[in-house]
Parts: sequence; C-alpha cells; structure tokens
Amino acid sequence: MKRRDFIRFGSAGVAAAAVLGSVRSRQLQAYAHPVADPGTDGERVVPSFCELCFWKCGILAHVKDGRVTKIQGNPNDPLSGGKLCPRGAGGTGLLYDPDRLKRPMIRRGKRGAQTFEEVSWDAALNRVAEGMEQIKGRYGVEALALYSHGYGGSWFEHLFKAYGSPNITHPSYAQCRGPRDAGFELTFGAGAGSPEITDMANARCIVLIGSHLGENMHNTQVQDFSAGLRNGADLIVVDPRFSTAAGKARHWLPIKPGTDLALLLAWMHVIVGEGLYDHEYVAAHAMGFEQLKAHVAAFSPEWAHPRTGLDPALIRKTAHLMAGARPASLVHPGRHVTWYGNDTQRSRAIAILNALLGSWGRRGGLYSSVQMELMPYPNKPAYPPAAGGGKPNPGLLTIQFKAGSLPGLYRPTVELIGGNAYQFTIEAIAR
Repeated sequence: MKRRDFIRFGSAGVAAAAVLGSVRSRQLQAYAHPVADPGTDGERVVPSFCELCFWKCGILAHVKDGRVTKIQGNPNDPLSGGKLCPRGAGGTGLLYDPDRLKRPMIRRGKRGAQTFEEVSWDAALNRVAEGMEQIKGRYGVEALALYSHGYGGSWFEHLFKAYGSPNITHPSYAQCRGPRDAGFELTFGAGAGSPEITDMANARCIVLIGSHLGENMHNTQVQDFSAGLRNGADLIVVDPRFSTAAGKARHWLPIKPGTDLALLLAWMHVIVGEGLYDHEYVAAHAMGFEQLKAHVAAFSPEWAHPRTGLDPALIRKTAHLMAGARPASLVHPGRHVTWYGNDTQRSRAIAILNALLGSWGRRGGLYSSVQMELMPYPNKPAYPPAAGGGKPNPGLLTIQFKAGSLPGLYRPTVELIGGNAYQFTIEAIAR
C-alpha cells in the first residue's frame, strides 16, 4: 500500500468514527433527559387482585375522577412481590376497551341474526330467572349444567348450588392441567397446585419438560425461575424447539415429540439401577418401589435412543446431574399437559421421578402450600339437596388424607364406594 492510500483510508476511518460517536452522543443525551410525569397517580389507591389469568397477583388500582388511571403491583403481596406482567399492568386497556359490553343485551330475532337490544339489569335478570324456572319445571334442575372457569365462575357455582343442580364442571381441567393433577394425586395424594408448588428459587437443579418459562406470563413462576438461575441452579430443558429457557440451559434435549415417557423411564432406569435415588426417603415414604425397580430395568438409555432421538450418553449425564443435586432437584410438573393421550401416565412418571429424588416436601423441591381459612359468609342459607338426593354416584372416589411424617407429605387412603378400600402406591407405569 502506498503512503498516500494509507493516509486516505486512515482519514476515512477517523471521519466514520467521528460520525458514529456523534450519533451515540445524541442517543446518550436523549436518555439523559428526564421523562415527564404522566400524572397517573390516583387521588385514592384501591387494593385488589388481577384476574387476567389464574395467578391472581395483588394489585393497587389508582383512581382519579372516578376512573382507574394505572395499575401497579402490590408490594405487600407475598405471591408477586409487587411485580406485574405486561398483561396485568395493562389491565386498564381491558377495563376501558371501547368494545367492552357494559350492560346486558337480549337477542331479538332469530338465532344467528346477531340482533341484540340493550336492556336494564332487572329485565335481564328476570329473563334468566324465568328461563331457569321453566327448565326446572319441565325437565328438572339437573337439566341445567355450568361450565365454570376462573374466580368469577365461583359466583355462578354458588347460584347453581342454590338452584339445586349437581352438574358443575370445569372444562379447562381436562383441556389443561387435569391429567397432571391426576398423576400427582395418584402418586402423592395431592396435586401440583395452581400456582405450582415449585421451590425453584432454592433448587440446585431444575428440569423443564415442555414448560416454556420465560415465554409465558406466569408471573411468580418466571420470578422464581430467574431467581433459581441467579442462585446457580443447573437447568435441563427437554423441548423439540430451542426455547428461551433452552437458551439458558446447561443441557438442551431436543426430543422427538410424543416420546417424553420413554425419556422419563430411561431416567428412572439410570437413577434406580445405579442406586442414585434417595434411599432413606423412599424407604420411609414410598410403597411399591420393588415393583417399580423391576419394571424400569428394561428401559435403558439405549432402549430410549431410537424412540426419543437422544444420545444415551446425554440421557445418563442428565440423570446423574439431577440425582447429584437431590433433594433440591425438581422436575417441573408443567401446566398445560394435554398433548398426546398418555398425559396422565406422563405426569405420573414426572411425579415418581420427583419421589425418587426425594424432592416432595423438601426445600428446593416441591413444597406444601397452606391456605388461610376465612370465616363463612354470615347468615347464608343452606343449599337445597342436589338432584338425585345429593348422594355420590356409584363408583365415585372419595379421598381422605392422612398426614405423613414429612410436612405436607400424605399417604392417601382411598375408598371406592361400593368396593374395597385400597391404598395408592408408586406403581409401575404400563408400557
């Protein structure tokens, strides 16, 4: 390169640096200017809770001139710690949405014509009451069923019980976390909770199987998950997709969809076969271990490899990692688990794996939640007997829990009405 060319190129570089430096300087100056106060502080602050999802985080609603001006997290809420997700903080958008219905509307004309008339609350409630009385007189109260969801549904459940109908159900149970709760109840005698009873903040190893923490808005779960990672927890993520959580994992297992159960069996094969499980915990609190040991003996990582697409060495390494961190090692139960048709058995396998790690009822594992009992509503009349005499249907399971020797650990005694009493055990999972 000639000296003249060198000087020319060098001068161009200096000029470019000067331009970029000027742009960056203007950006920093823009950030340095204070943001004007939007004036959303209310004349009064009303404590409440957010119902935009099932987390029910505590909120403080600022009110000015009769309107909610902003929503903030309540720092006294032990669940959310005063933090809200974007959906909760934006709750005023729902409250003042121009398309929100504010008064009852009754259809006029044929169904499908989409012609509605706005009426008073008295007119609407009278219309509904008359219809309910007609159904009761013509078909009986059991002809009316309620598909309930969310906290607001509890008021309608109260109405239906007062009406006398026993037909109250929650379709979200079967569509979302029902198989999970059934699997955990079959194993531990209690469900995984809502919010989930996971002590991720104190865990040394966290295993996510199809759980997309960090991409959803499960507020405190994401907070606890982040705290666990900050505290040095190892993360194992099982997901066909390289999710946000997978990007923070020590090990990402890109499993073939629908083969989670094979991986869980292989993990149990390693942990049981190599004696890595919590011997004292299992001996004191589990039943059916020998049957489980015999069952998983055939499900080696090599057996799981062609089914899951995962390297047997990786299956062993992750099994060793989670077992080495026990009992502060938890396999997250997930939430929406209705996927492949074997979802209850998949959730049972997750519950059994947690039992082998000794994490149920342990710090850094799955804790026992306690709810504060409130006084009953005063002077509430008793509900009328449900249709059919109010007796359980034949074959209905009633569960009575007996406290075990660990806080929150239960050995359920389950009585089958019309049959023999028996106890649930940690059972082998059918192939």
